[in-house]
Amino acid sequence: MHFRVIPPIITVTNASPSLSAPSAPLHDFPFRVSERVRWEDVDLAGIVRYSAYTRMLDVAEQELWRAAGTSALDVVERYGLWLPRRALQIEYHAPARFDDLLELRAGIFAIGKSSLTLLVDAWSADGRTHHVTIRVVLVAVQAEHMTPQPIPEEIRALIEPFRIGR
Repeated sequence: MHFRVIPPIITVTNASPSLSAPSAPLHDFPFRVSERVRWEDVDLAGIVRYSAYTRMLDVAEQELWRAAGTSALDVVERYGLWLPRRALQIEYHAPARFDDLLELRAGIFAIGKSSLTLLVDAWSADGRTHHVTIRVVLVAVQAEHMTPQPIPEEIRALIEPFRIGR
């Protein structure tokens, strides 16, 4: 029997070194959405569980697509593309607690031929506490066969205003 080593897709860190795609300065995030920490997000101590941040990532991502004038469903229906996650990296900075109001700051960090990197920071609503930095790489694939496809120019044009540091 032969086994092939597959590198991990999800990396969770809680210490230095920082993410390879560092958190962008406050003014560089072109999109923001508020999200409250829900009961389902916390552990018995009332602190946000690490896995809850993936839900918040989905909120930021879907709202960013909506602000761009499209949606993940629209990308599937109009272009026959899915955007599965290739890599997910989370760095924790400070705990958030039940019922905290967070500001999710998001933007497109990089756009490749068939991939895009989304960067999301979660801050307290007052801007004083940086809770988490999330970097996710999405790959455009043909929906039926899951083969990588170039990101269409129309999608690039829709998300260009949401690029970090443009």
